Amino acid sequence: MQKPVNLFFILFSLFSFSQQTIVELEKTPYSEFKLDGILSEEELKSTKIIDIIYEHEPGYNTSPSNETITYLTYTDTFLYIGFRAFRDEVKADIHPRDNRSLFEDDFANIHLDTYGDARNNIGLTANLYGSQADGIRIDTNDWSGGSSSGWSLDANFDFQSLGRYTDFGYELEFIIPFSSIPFPNGVNQKWKIKLSTNYRDNQKQGVTARVYSSKLDRENSCQLCQNDHTIVMNDIKIDKVFNILPYVSTNLSGSRDKFYDRINYETPDLNYGLGVNIDLSKNLSFEATLNPDFSQVEADVTQIDVNSPTAINYPEQRPFFNRGIDIFNYSLDAFYSRSINNPSFASKILNQGKNSRLYVLTAIDEDSPYLVPTHYESFSGLGGKSFNNVVRYEHLLSQNTRLGGILSNRLYDGDAYGNLVGINGIFNFNKSWKLRFEYFSNSNKEPIADWIDSDKTFSNYTVKLDGEKYTGKAFYSELRRETLNWRSIVRYTGITPTFRSDLGFIVQNDIKRYELFHGYYAYPDTEIFKNYRISAKYDREYDYANNLKMSAIQAYISFLTVFNTNVFYNYEYDFYNSHLMSEFNDYINHYSRLSSRPFEFMDIQMSYAWGKDIAYKEEIPQLGVRSNLDFKISANINNNFRVTPSINFEKLKKLNSDDYFFDGYIARLDLRYQFNTAFNLRIISEYNEFTDKFFVQPLISWRPNSDTIFYFGGNQNYIDNFVDYNSPNYRVNKTQLFLKFQYLIKS
Repeated sequence: MQKPVNLFFILFSLFSFSQQTIVELEKTPYSEFKLDGILSEEELKSTKIIDIIYEHEPGYNTSPSNETITYLTYTDTFLYIGFRAFRDEVKADIHPRDNRSLFEDDFANIHLDTYGDARNNIGLTANLYGSQADGIRIDTNDWSGGSSSGWSLDANFDFQSLGRYTDFGYELEFIIPFSSIPFPNGVNQKWKIKLSTNYRDNQKQGVTARVYSSKLDRENSCQLCQNDHTIVMNDIKIDKVFNILPYVSTNLSGSRDKFYDRINYETPDLNYGLGVNIDLSKNLSFEATLNPDFSQVEADVTQIDVNSPTAINYPEQRPFFNRGIDIFNYSLDAFYSRSINNPSFASKILNQGKNSRLYVLTAIDEDSPYLVPTHYESFSGLGGKSFNNVVRYEHLLSQNTRLGGILSNRLYDGDAYGNLVGINGIFNFNKSWKLRFEYFSNSNKEPIADWIDSDKTFSNYTVKLDGEKYTGKAFYSELRRETLNWRSIVRYTGITPTFRSDLGFIVQNDIKRYELFHGYYAYPDTEIFKNYRISAKYDREYDYANNLKMSAIQAYISFLTVFNTNVFYNYEYDFYNSHLMSEFNDYINHYSRLSSRPFEFMDIQMSYAWGKDIAYKEEIPQLGVRSNLDFKISANINNNFRVTPSINFEKLKKLNSDDYFFDGYIARLDLRYQFNTAFNLRIISEYNEFTDKFFVQPLISWRPNSDTIFYFGGNQNYIDNFVDYNSPNYRVNKTQLFLKFQYLIKS
């Protein structure tokens, strides 16, 4: 049966592959290598060369302004890649690991497709100081060149890098242990590879040039398939990983309710736990944690939610969950790892076979979030203990075609549960056409609990948790076509009124949404206009009773110009919209965004939105006049010190009145001093006018590798309105000091 199925997809998909250049690498003795940033003659004598000669942006497979040569060889235990970059100017600073500020520098990238089937691309990045970032790029549901590149910086691969300034530019070395990255079993390996560099091109008015070793085909919707080189390494040594990760942490917290009270400190908490990661084979690993510490030491950037009718999604920042998370590449948030909030135990199995991937997660959560979506609003609460399981499987029929499934369930204390089953698929036809689909079905029984306080209803059910049972379904499909100049997308989303995912993040249901998108893209690469696009999108939404809920059209214009300045404008005309019992017709919104790098040491980001919007949190929703300004500057004072102030103003004025539904801002200041790539001091402060609260978070951190960390810091919260006194000045009402030490023990 398997052969006819594979033959069907081969004939049906008309696959297109890039022309491959096979590079047979020569093995070099380990003793020849020294990571010092210098590409020595001993290190280079047996290397093979791959030139980086195709500019993808702002040009399109054009010759770059500057030359870059890479040198590749390997030993029994690692892959060695050296970059020799010829530059008139080099801009580089010292950054903490995985900080996005690294991508404002001149840097080098290594893209590895070790399985050769485009299931993901491993990305390893460094600048000449050895500052690192790593990640995995997945097949995103955005269009090529769109806002989402598909990169996630949460993989934490263990590799070494170091470079140096030279009289011709810079040199940079990478040492990539075979034990640190996944690849198929076997001592003889063939990996697809793409090498690239980014730099500020003064010959092109300061625009960032992105230059690669492989050609770019903008008519190929499979971006992960476009690697023109395959490296061959024979007779390598495969070391199985056996890592132990113990940690100890403590915190001291205190608070006061009255202005004249002393801070009352609680007894310090001492926490400790253990993590284990074992490679049973090169493709199969087991990871478990006892009493894991999933605390975050850096506050999420606060999102203004004074007018959001649904819960807000924050990105996952916990290392245990991030490893392998790229397999959950869903458009619908059927799985959201932060729904596992406070686990006392968690285990995970990861398996990457020749044509398949498997992810199995089990966790006992002591404090389980509970989310109830409806058509207009979502309701959330914090529940009790639960037992959680997730099984995700994906079968890769080719680099263009894959099918997958998911099973998840959450069992609550008492007779309550939430079950989910789903399938999904991605198909690339004739390289320009891509089809995606997702289908999920749920079966739930609510707990009888007071976690959510609401008397509202949806369909024939109540929002409050009173033991009701129900089932639901969700379906997502998307068909797109991409050519050099044209992008077209058709999407449909259908979510029944009783669909939810207890281990996901579904904040709205009872919707049938239709979307049409069409855009024109051009790449003139002139002195003023490097590229531009003009596009339009139409949305129409119904509920499951076939009542019209929303109809709107949007038009987009964007262009890239001098000093890496990107300008974007969006015009939206709402023919009809509704919320609860209120209906609104014929109103207009505008949104504009500008990002620029006028100087090597400074980046500016600014957005402004204006027009009419709905006051969603009013008892009777009404239209108002919206104004939103978001402004952020990142400035490097020197190679070590970075200052990032930002401010976000948001207000909604009542029509025919000088009063406001809301009017306020959030101001944030981020100060970072990086002593070296491992050791830094960071201070974050933020004032939220909507809540009238101010906090300061100092932190000292040491991170010599991807998993060993030492943190010492605190959190000081200030208010000026106490129970007994409205202070003219802000004073601490809550304080916390914390310390954490986590050390990676390798086998």
